[in-house]
Amino acid sequence: MKRHYKIIFAFLLALPFFGCESDDDALVDLEQVQAPANLGATFQITQDNSGLVEITPTGEGAAVYTVDFGDGSTPAEGIKVGDAVEHVYAEGEYEVEVTGTHINGKMTSGIQPLTVSFLAPENLEVDITKNTDGYSVSVSAAADYAAMFEVYFGDEEDEVPTLLMLGESITHTYAEIGTYDIKVIALSGGTATVEYTETVEMNGPVPAPTPNKLPESVISLFSNTYTNVPVDTWLTDWSAAELEETDIEGNDIKKYTDLNYAGILTESTQIDATNMTHLRTDIFSLDAETFKVKLVDFGPNGVYDGGGDDVEHEVVIEDMPQGEWVTLDIPLEDFTDLTTRAHISQLIYSATPEGETTVLVDNVFFYDESVQVPTSPVNAAPTPIHLEEDVKSIFSDKYSDPAGVDYYPDWGQSTTYEVVSVNGNEAIKYGNANYQGIDIGEAIDVTAFESVHIDVWSGDYSSIPFFLISSGSGEKSVNLNVTPNQWNSIEIPLSEFTSQDLNISDIFQFKFDVGTAPGGAFYIDNLYFFSESDATAVTLPATFENSSLTYSLTPFEGADSAVEENPFQEGINTSNTVVRSTKTEGALFYAGTTLQLDGPIEFNGNNKISVKVYSPKADIPVRVKLENNDDSGIFAEVDAITTVANQWEELVFEFSDEQIVQEYSKVILFFEIIEGVAGDGSTYYYDDIQLTN
Repeated sequence: MKRHYKIIFAFLLALPFFGCESDDDALVDLEQVQAPANLGATFQITQDNSGLVEITPTGEGAAVYTVDFGDGSTPAEGIKVGDAVEHVYAEGEYEVEVTGTHINGKMTSGIQPLTVSFLAPENLEVDITKNTDGYSVSVSAAADYAAMFEVYFGDEEDEVPTLLMLGESITHTYAEIGTYDIKVIALSGGTATVEYTETVEMNGPVPAPTPNKLPESVISLFSNTYTNVPVDTWLTDWSAAELEETDIEGNDIKKYTDLNYAGILTESTQIDATNMTHLRTDIFSLDAETFKVKLVDFGPNGVYDGGGDDVEHEVVIEDMPQGEWVTLDIPLEDFTDLTTRAHISQLIYSATPEGETTVLVDNVFFYDESVQVPTSPVNAAPTPIHLEEDVKSIFSDKYSDPAGVDYYPDWGQSTTYEVVSVNGNEAIKYGNANYQGIDIGEAIDVTAFESVHIDVWSGDYSSIPFFLISSGSGEKSVNLNVTPNQWNSIEIPLSEFTSQDLNISDIFQFKFDVGTAPGGAFYIDNLYFFSESDATAVTLPATFENSSLTYSLTPFEGADSAVEENPFQEGINTSNTVVRSTKTEGALFYAGTTLQLDGPIEFNGNNKISVKVYSPKADIPVRVKLENNDDSGIFAEVDAITTVANQWEELVFEFSDEQIVQEYSKVILFFEIIEGVAGDGSTYYYDDIQLTN
């Protein structure tokens, strides 16, 4: 609402104050009290062509109001809080001035526009915006000849309309998710009205922000981002709350209702957080005013109150923000009475108002802040696996890109642009981002392709809206879901765009839009359209995706391997099928698995082989051995070291020029090949064995 304010300092005579205390501490310095604020008014206009308007002054901190009607008539004075005054207007537009006076004499004025017309409202325009909390909407409206609007939000029987003034926006919060009809009626001084109705679907909040801490620095109790340690229960039988296991857009959350206090127990597998520095919890609530987090360490005897070695401390967070995800990164040193944290067995949440709050919880983990999160990619994006003849490339070192592509067209964006080299592989960095386009330089027909591929790395974004733009049918978007601080290989079926009525026979631009969270950075590589080739033989690249092929795997010396569904479709490997290889307990250190190819490897000048691996252990050797089909004495082998645990990564094995002149039809993989170290039952996964340069 457009209002103009002026502050007036006045002295009110004959304002007696009485009191029975003489202590200085009991006196109030009224001069330190702020002047009234947010002065305005609501109007009720009689719809009988009489011009009679009821004016109710509004504001904060006023004891009494004066209303100047804006038509030259005598102002009305001494209006009490909550009272109204009536005035008859001729048709016209007016600025009604409302002045509020505090008991200390400070005065503030505000202007509220008023239109009085006996004509029916025309050209009604309504703006209904769903807010980020997922439960509330903001409504504003404009119409010619309208004096005010009545808004029905559709969530109550016999609903009393909410008044909406010209130039204002009002917000309404729904108690439950669901579908509602919002009706806005424009009123003038005549009997005729005009109305608008829109259906809105309230889906609740968006998912909690994706954590960006490195897995090796985390002990996670609950998060889709990390591997979680065992938790006995998320609601002990002595808790005063209800618990629902649910999700938001596939992201798991804990929903506590009627929360007074809720106990989480890790007694069976106590947590040693000695080397951790912080506790992280993401919470969302519409009604929690205070949130409390208690940690309890049972001590070396592992029993609460069993030997006097229990310690605990509760941290209180006052004035909790409502209607948004709040990330609590609590330093463990703030739990001052938690003098040891080697046997943490309880985590207790509580909130006020007691027993009346609903709290959503996600991403509960301890972490070590000293482990630095990378601000840029350390490794290159994974090498694409698709054949050149099946690809239309826009940006990739592996393929030929069109000459006329502009990767940084001037669209008035704040985004910066830089081509960077990551381990010798070029990638594009977009920094200080709000939105960014790529102009292909011509319209291309991609109807012959099945999907669009892109590799994305970001430490700032977990979701990036990605647009294809048609010269004829406009733009449509699909979100790129990004796991922070690692390359994400994302393949989007083009049907996800055509189902939105996008014509893909004339694609000429791309766009990334992070305008709701500007200022971050992201990197891209390997942007191309592709179709899957119809392979008839098992060769490199071996993707294990073609159900018409028989992948001949031979495990030996205690390994157990098979092609299975990918249990970790994330990061750089979202494919459907992979090879699982378990090094069973007691297996020989050189236990491995042989993949039989249908013919010799055609190196064509490439002397490197890349493999995507998922290992439960970091810093272990993985060996790729190439072997001749007929003579096992003809072989070549190279080792690489895993750098992360419980995360897909691409390992590159570089062979010498002398080694690749031989013929090899077998590819053998060994995990944790350390002499004298027998198998311990660990399970490894690998995928996408391919030649690269």
